[in-house]
Amino acid sequence: MSQKILGILIGGIIPALFYGVSAITMKAGSEYKISTSSYLMIIGIAIFITGIVLKPFITTSDSQETLSGIGFSIVSGLLWALGTALVNYSIAKFDTPIALLAPVYNMNTLVAVLGGMILFAEWKTINSIPVFIGTVLVVCGGILLSKS
Repeated sequence: MSQKILGILIGGIIPALFYGVSAITMKAGSEYKISTSSYLMIIGIAIFITGIVLKPFITTSDSQETLSGIGFSIVSGLLWALGTALVNYSIAKFDTPIALLAPVYNMNTLVAVLGGMILFAEWKTINSIPVFIGTVLVVCGGILLSKS
């Protein structure tokens, strides 16, 4: 299996399954009336424990904990937590179906694609035509699902 395919499998397909099941378990947890703040604290504990367990297995030989890396990690965690809190709150407060929310909040892909292409100049190394087509499909899918 090529490095590119292995990278897509490990960093794309498997996480997509995990994130999808995570959304389902978030909805299931809201059925038991857990508060959004408690939900975030419990997830934080689970993430912390996962980090400790996985550190010896997935740390690369050139990894280092720099202030810049730590700072970006904190910002990433804060943004993820705020987004997750809003999704959880919307489910709990407004009984919003996860089947409608997930496609809409997963349009975050478009933000990541645009950011990667501009901030990291990835437009130089990828074929932009499939990216553009995929972007159009994501937007169309989000629009269709939000109208159901």
